[in-house]
Amino acid sequence: MRVRFAPSPTGFLHIGNARTAVCNYVLAKKMGAAYVLRIEDTDMERSSRESEQSILEDLRWMGINWDEGPDAGGGCGPYRQSERFDIYKRYTDALLEQGKAYHCYCSQEELDDMRKAASDAGRPFTYPGTCRNLSAADRKKFEDQGRKPTVRFRVPDGQTITVNDLIKGRVVFESENIGGDFIIVRSDGTPIYNYIVIIDDTLMKITHVIRGEDHLPNTPKQVLIARALGLPVPEYAHLALVLGPDRAKLSKRHGITSVEMYRKEGYLPEALVNYLCMLGWATESGEDILPFDEIVRQIEMQNLARSAAVFDFVKLRWMNANYIRSADLARITDLCVPYLREAGFDTDSYPRPWFERVIDLVRGNCEVLSDITKHAPLFLREIMEPNEEADAILREEDSRKIIAEAKRLLETDLSEENFAAELVNRIKAATGLKGKKLFHPVRALFTGSLAGPELDQAIPLIGYERCRARAEFMYGKYAG
Repeated sequence: MRVRFAPSPTGFLHIGNARTAVCNYVLAKKMGAAYVLRIEDTDMERSSRESEQSILEDLRWMGINWDEGPDAGGGCGPYRQSERFDIYKRYTDALLEQGKAYHCYCSQEELDDMRKAASDAGRPFTYPGTCRNLSAADRKKFEDQGRKPTVRFRVPDGQTITVNDLIKGRVVFESENIGGDFIIVRSDGTPIYNYIVIIDDTLMKITHVIRGEDHLPNTPKQVLIARALGLPVPEYAHLALVLGPDRAKLSKRHGITSVEMYRKEGYLPEALVNYLCMLGWATESGEDILPFDEIVRQIEMQNLARSAAVFDFVKLRWMNANYIRSADLARITDLCVPYLREAGFDTDSYPRPWFERVIDLVRGNCEVLSDITKHAPLFLREIMEPNEEADAILREEDSRKIIAEAKRLLETDLSEENFAAELVNRIKAATGLKGKKLFHPVRALFTGSLAGPELDQAIPLIGYERCRARAEFMYGKYAG
């Protein structure tokens, strides 16, 4: 068994394409299949090596490794379509010689007029075969006019194309209903995707084509080309589309749609891969979070859903939060550092063991790694300005007593060695306050907020010097 992922390097790796890459990879692992990466870059104007490198980096970040590809070599290369034009030309010449394809001199304006006429008549456009049977004289006349021909495939009449899709089941097409003779080579000589994909699948020995459902309408054209060239047809499996919450095709207006943006915001690759596997598939146990090896064990091609899957951004964030909480602490700490540095914190100035304790305490509040900039500053800033809720609490008469006593204790009675264990109890004893009357002002005093980590865990990490500085600041602001 051999599968392939074949992205077009015309932009970022879209989350729908990433899901295709992941499904191919998981099923390849399950079946012990070779995983081939092919770059379909025949759109010469939009394709770029920068985009290709970005896609490869995203795939590697997700943990996807390929056995053959443009950077890995292999016995079926080259693995960029732009480097295979001489191969395609041989097949094109054969189709022309056998009368299975022909040169078409219709201009773009003429084709646009035909499409408009079809639209005005309320019918789908079908190329009428204008250039199907041109004489040599007709062709010379057009060439003398400077027209550069395309090459069209001659769609045979009366053929039924049956695709036994491994996910969708039996799908039947009739050759009369696929739009007429279609272009396989543009007027500038570059071949069309629908044409060369079946050639590449054959030469790269691909046995199973697992791709998005939006490619299903292309399949009969590819099968007809395979028949015309005497090529084998691979097994097809078309994955259900990924939709936005409004059940429209997933797009930028729904939220993040590129893998690169998920990386930048702070999603863990294992969380994204786990979630993409769950789009259109359910585990045996009903669990949503499974390690990769267990996904490989449980997944089966025939159990993938036929109906569209809705991308749930909230569920993905929930899943990512679970992975952040359970991941190795040293790794999560390293991953959080760039976000804190970008926010202006000198992370190298803190002892590593203390820094890891901070990350461990607040990571439970992080849905994505970038959330660390909301929660870690409590321990990294000298002073915490109170938010609106904390400000209201600190203006109360009881709170001013607490602030004054905290300042006195930290300046006279307490030290680095005993402040964490005794501070709150000493304030309680001196003021006679307890419960919310005590703990809300104390929390507001030292954290600037009424929400956050437990005080008995937070205060030791804030540290003696910062607690003293914050008490002095709040005293000047509210009790001085």
